[in-house]
Amino acid sequence: MENQNLGTNYTNNSSQEQYNNSNLAFEPGTANARQYYGTDNAFGAYYAAPNTAKVNKAKTADVEAFRKYGLIAIIYAVWHTFCLYDNNSGITYPFYMLGTLILIAWARKRDGLSILKDRNGKAGLNIFYIISLMLLSISKCTTANFDLIWIDEFAITLLVFSFLVHMYVDTREWDIIGWIFGIALTALKPFSHFGDPMEDMAAWVKSRGSKMNGEKKANIMAVIAGLGIGLPMLFVVVALLASADAVFSNTITSTFEFIFEFDYIWDLIAITWMILWSIWLFYTVIKGLNKKGIEVDVTKRSGFNPIVGITFTSLLCVVYLFFSVIQIFGLFMGKMTLPDNYTYAEYAHEGFYQLLAVSLMNLALVTLCQRLFKRSLVLKALLMVVGMCTYIMIASSAFRMIMYIGAYRLTFLRVFVLWFLVVISLWLAYLLASLIDETFPVFNLCMITVTVMYIAFVFANPDYHIAKYDLQYLGDTTMDGRVDRYSSQSMQSYLTMDISMDAVPAMAGNKELLKLYGENLAESRTEKYKLNLNTLRKFNFSEYRAYKLINEVYGE
Repeated sequence: MENQNLGTNYTNNSSQEQYNNSNLAFEPGTANARQYYGTDNAFGAYYAAPNTAKVNKAKTADVEAFRKYGLIAIIYAVWHTFCLYDNNSGITYPFYMLGTLILIAWARKRDGLSILKDRNGKAGLNIFYIISLMLLSISKCTTANFDLIWIDEFAITLLVFSFLVHMYVDTREWDIIGWIFGIALTALKPFSHFGDPMEDMAAWVKSRGSKMNGEKKANIMAVIAGLGIGLPMLFVVVALLASADAVFSNTITSTFEFIFEFDYIWDLIAITWMILWSIWLFYTVIKGLNKKGIEVDVTKRSGFNPIVGITFTSLLCVVYLFFSVIQIFGLFMGKMTLPDNYTYAEYAHEGFYQLLAVSLMNLALVTLCQRLFKRSLVLKALLMVVGMCTYIMIASSAFRMIMYIGAYRLTFLRVFVLWFLVVISLWLAYLLASLIDETFPVFNLCMITVTVMYIAFVFANPDYHIAKYDLQYLGDTTMDGRVDRYSSQSMQSYLTMDISMDAVPAMAGNKELLKLYGENLAESRTEKYKLNLNTLRKFNFSEYRAYKLINEVYGE
């Protein structure tokens, strides 16, 4: 108590600066503070307590996380860069995906988890994700269609993030909006944990250093000292030997010219960058999901007054019903009168994309109204009407496109949009079912349906069938309503310049077309598959098959 009174009187009668410089100004949490002030009173307890701010700050780095995921992230980065650097459609893609899945399984195993089971111990959907990712990866090296390669990349990225969320987070109560936010938040994990890899690595190195004995530290310092002495000597010796022997000098000079040639130095920079961001991506996503998961509001409804939704959906329903009547009696039953100088094909092409846009808008409308407004039977009924009218719009879009194809034949885009119309029809069906049963798993069913349909579409080799269909009409000029840009010459131009190499097997036997296609190839036919490591990485089955057929025509 005497010590306590002394401290109290001193602080009351002296300035803060004097106190801080005095012998009484002990650092909180130190042994001196505990000894001087004691711990049996409130004042002493404060000084006796450890400095929690500093302790918490020191604990921000996660040594255990780096010990678990650091090596795995580095292996992933090297494998990712080797397989996919400057190569998005080569034979290494399925091997990359297989390796990625193995590394994710390794990371899960270190946490006592399995890649085959989700957070709730179920395996069915996990197996579906794994099979789908492998099939999509295989499709990357079996097609040369740029559009399909781009869609493959988007689908694989979306499925990987969806798979990770499914494994690490309990998503049973999520609706489709929750899933969208969950995937978006997972994709943002690298930014929310931006500095984690460096901080955790520094803490891990420090922890290793504290455990290192004096002999190991001395050996490391000896190696550093040796390098400091050896590198300058190496430069001197190389310079002397180069001046002594012309062959050695030319070899050294050409080697350094190769390394620092403009293209190669940029490749080195790009490869280094790809390795670094791959480490960052893998480490932050896996650590972030395992440590913190994702916080998504699973509340199905925001609770807004449904009268707001009833009002604007009522207005839309009036317009949609009127439009639907016109489509049924005018377009489907053929009782409309077109404006002057209009053909049915031109009319069909003009309205297709607008109707597709409105159909997509209605999908979003039904989804958002379910989430934002309180339950209302009237609103549900109106949304059902919107859904039924949307089906008529989808049917109108499909009918228009079929009319257009009948006049101007097939292209990849025309086939793809027909496939997409089927997809959004099923998506809309799931949304309407969720109006009746709110527990209906819209996202999972949509994900499974779209994935299966897309895998079937890409492996069907659409460009081959498009070319086979169009070749039947090459030279046909009897169709009414044709304009110059859809002439037989234009169709030939499409088949030899615009369509991908997936279509070349359909031209087998047509030497004229194959020669024209070969002349339009951007790369040399003979150099494309010259055997080397880079060529093996970029080997694509569709390209190889096309080059082989074209080279046979040229006698190569």
